[in-house]
Amino acid sequence: MSQSTRRKVLRFLGTIIVVLLPILLAIWFAHIRAVSETRNQLHSFAQLVLDKTERVILQADLARDAAEQYQGQACTPAHQQRMLNIIRGRLYINELIYAKGQRFLCSTVMTPTSPYFIPRADYKRKPDIAIYYYRDTPFFNGYKMTYMQRGNYVAVINPLSYSEVMSDDPALAWGMYDTVTNTFFSLSEQAQADQLLPLVRRSEPVFQQGERFYTLVKSAKRPVAAIVSTS
Repeated sequence: MSQSTRRKVLRFLGTIIVVLLPILLAIWFAHIRAVSETRNQLHSFAQLVLDKTERVILQADLARDAAEQYQGQACTPAHQQRMLNIIRGRLYINELIYAKGQRFLCSTVMTPTSPYFIPRADYKRKPDIAIYYYRDTPFFNGYKMTYMQRGNYVAVINPLSYSEVMSDDPALAWGMYDTVTNTFFSLSEQAQADQLLPLVRRSEPVFQQGERFYTLVKSAKRPVAAIVSTS
C-alpha cells in the first residue's frame, strides 16, 4: 500500500470516528439516562405502594383500638352492631371478627355454630400479633382475604387494598411481601408470586432481568417491602 493510499485510508477512518463517535456517545448516554429515569420512577412508585400499605395498617390499628373499648358481652347483637359501626367509619376494613387465639367466634354479621379454627398464621409477633395471608374462611367464603389479628380482634382486608396505586404504565407489576418469611400478601393484577419470589432474595435493590427492570424497597417502619418492575 502506497503512502498516499495509506493517508486516504487513515483520513477516511478518522472521518468515520469523528462523525460516528459523538453519535455513539449520545446513544450511550441516552441509554444511561433512560435507565436512571426508569430506576427512579420505579423507586418512587414502590414508595407510593409502601405508603399505601402504611395507611391500610393504620386503619386496621384504629379499628381494633376502637373495638377493644367495648365492655359488654362478646358476640351479642350489641357487640356485632358495635363492630359494624367501627368498620363503617374506617377505610379498607371489610370486616371485624372477634376471636380467642385461632378460634374465630363471630363477625359483624355471622356467628358460626362452632368457632372457626384458622390454621397457623403466616406471620406472628409478640405479644399478640398474627397475620394470615390469602385465607378463604367461612366469613368470606370463596374469597382469599388477609386477616390481621391483634389480641381478640381481627381486621379483614382485601389483599389488593395494600398496594392499590393508580398507574398509566400497562407494563408495571408489583407486589408487597413481609421480609421475615418472604411471603407475598398483596399483588397487582399483572404480578405472579411464583415469578417474583426468587427475585426478592436478591441482595441488590435495583437490577435487570431479561427485558424487565426491578427495584426492591424496604419499609423503614416494619418488616415489609415492595418489589416493582416494568419493561
